Amino acid sequence: MARSDKLYKRSYNACLDRLALGWEVSSISGLARDLGVSRNTARRIVVTLCTNGLLVERGGGFKALRNAIGTDYFSDEVVLSTEDFLESSFMELILREDITPGARIREAAIARQLDVSTSSVREFLIKLSRFGFIRKEPGKSWVFDGFNRAYADELHEVRLLFEMRTIEKLIVLPEEDRFWPSISRMLAEHREFLKHYEERYLEFPKLDARFHRLLNQASRNRFMDSFQDVIALIFHYHYRWNKVDEKERNCTAAREHIRIIEAIILRNTQEAKNALEAHLKTAEVTLKKSVEW
Repeated sequence: MARSDKLYKRSYNACLDRLALGWEVSSISGLARDLGVSRNTARRIVVTLCTNGLLVERGGGFKALRNAIGTDYFSDEVVLSTEDFLESSFMELILREDITPGARIREAAIARQLDVSTSSVREFLIKLSRFGFIRKEPGKSWVFDGFNRAYADELHEVRLLFEMRTIEKLIVLPEEDRFWPSISRMLAEHREFLKHYEERYLEFPKLDARFHRLLNQASRNRFMDSFQDVIALIFHYHYRWNKVDEKERNCTAAREHIRIIEAIILRNTQEAKNALEAHLKTAEVTLKKSVEW
């Protein structure tokens, strides 16, 4: 997908979030300025919004006709940056192919399967190698290593520190911040998932990764955000490697997410922290059970 198309779709989603906050589109130029895009991109966004029945031109400006729903947004798959796309797709790849510790991974094979450049894959793997579970071998192959109890303990400790601090920062975000419509949309997605979890429980790793990434990105801390790479990969790799009670575990985790989200929306810091701590403890237990010590 062309970079300009991704920019348009990301900006379109951003516009939907702003409309949910009561934001008004006064003009094409104003929209371009507010979103930080060109007038051509802003005009394209407005045309799509009008076509989809979200906006109507009136009195020299534009009036919102209805609130956006989940299906109005472009999916994450088509708006993700190359790095985010690689993180999500690489995780799905190792889960789908049941790659186990000791397996060799080739850059060219990954690039071919994911339709990205070999250099992008190499940069991504180098970044992951800093976390010690994947290592470079001579040539262009990598080895996917296993984990031990010490690694799991350290990971949980750092995750608890980072995400607890994230909760504190989210609670004080201003009402007009685009995080609030995003977290409300995330709540709706979780409730929809639970309605159909019998058929959709295998979709949970993606939902979980997007939930934690939303929290970390909204904290505006680049280190917390990048830490999500290793979280998504390690935890969901092991969630899926251990097939025992997979459906029940995913359902429980989704309910724990809802408790966290509801507390954040109510700006109840202590309840949000309590819910997050309980959820991370569940994740830690699941991780340790899934690893063969």
